[in-house]
Amino acid sequence: MTYVITENSLIGKLKDPGSEADIYLPEADFNFLKAYALQEDAEPVLRYFAQRGREYLRVGQWVGLLQANTTSIEVLPKITPDTATTNQVVQARASLLRMLRAVPQLPFRLLPEAHLHQTTSLSLPEILLTLFVQQAEKLLHQGLRTDYISVEREQQFVKGRVQLHRQPHRQALHPERLPVVYDERTRNNAPNRLLKACLRQIQQGVWANRVRQYLFAMDDIPASTDWQADLALAQKTNRSFATYAWLWPWVQWLLGGQAPGASAGDSHLPGMLFPTSRLFEMYVAAALQRHLPTDYMVQTQEALHYLLSDPGGNPQFKLKPDVVIRWGNTVWVLDTKWKQLSSTRHHGVDQGDLYQLYAYGQRYQSEATQVRLVLLYPRTAAFQEAPAPFYYDAQLPLYLIPVDLSIAPSEMVNQLWKVIAAS
Repeated sequence: MTYVITENSLIGKLKDPGSEADIYLPEADFNFLKAYALQEDAEPVLRYFAQRGREYLRVGQWVGLLQANTTSIEVLPKITPDTATTNQVVQARASLLRMLRAVPQLPFRLLPEAHLHQTTSLSLPEILLTLFVQQAEKLLHQGLRTDYISVEREQQFVKGRVQLHRQPHRQALHPERLPVVYDERTRNNAPNRLLKACLRQIQQGVWANRVRQYLFAMDDIPASTDWQADLALAQKTNRSFATYAWLWPWVQWLLGGQAPGASAGDSHLPGMLFPTSRLFEMYVAAALQRHLPTDYMVQTQEALHYLLSDPGGNPQFKLKPDVVIRWGNTVWVLDTKWKQLSSTRHHGVDQGDLYQLYAYGQRYQSEATQVRLVLLYPRTAAFQEAPAPFYYDAQLPLYLIPVDLSIAPSEMVNQLWKVIAAS
């Protein structure tokens, strides 16, 4: 069973149908997620609370896949009023996949933009498993890598190095046996053990028959019983195992329940979940770096200036804007904010963000003739066009600009830069 919700949604129990939840889970699935939500560091992702005698789980500003036993919950970015129609689900899913493609450690980069809309008809669990099976199939067709292990045996012929100094009492009892040590080539190595363990996790559903064939072809390889130790070993293997590098994020997800690349903390929530604000920031930065003309110098998370100096003149409180773009004597300082702006007079901009951008502006004015400050927000129905700029002073304008996640990154950057460059 697969449910589709957006971030910040409310999850309730099937036995409480009168509640105001967005979806209702069977009690066993609800309690499964509740156990994780009660972990100390899980609250930003999944929060448990009770109200008027009913129990709820609130999803935070995180997106991806939440797993509850055999139930999958697809958590999409909230860029549409809801996900009531198939078109809205597809649009939100495409936006999520575009942002996930910007995380280099994840396999979503394998999804070409040209085929993205074909893929979004599938649910996120189906997309994940399709990508995994495609990569595993490619690896198996190329041939699994082998490695050498040291073998110590007693046998009737010489192979490798004879170890006459070992166990002389046994040699007296069995003079026909020679203790030898030699290297033997085997497929039983950490990367192959991890691959088999991952395949075992997905023996159900549409890929079941194919996965069983793969497991049969790996019958001589034991599945990993300690994925963390095997992963540490696998990542230290030699260059001949470079074709396995795609597997490491899947190991963290399928075997460890952790989302690699963009997540933080030690919470082991089941699934593959990512902080939406971090994904949005990474996506915008990667798109600007790739699609802006080469004469624009793009820096991400630049730490060039400080907010204060202590009494001894030492700089304190490093300033790290998301993106800084330089061209000639003009500097654009961009900060991304995952927040839905409104069409009100002040658009619902957080006052703390305004102070933050002002601090950036004051420091970057020391190095450039023109400084332009930009706050980037996701484009929604309530925030579709950039309003007229605000001004800290005549030389320091602030622009609020929507980022359209429904179009290809190259188009998004072209559209965005038309507004920014016009300033």
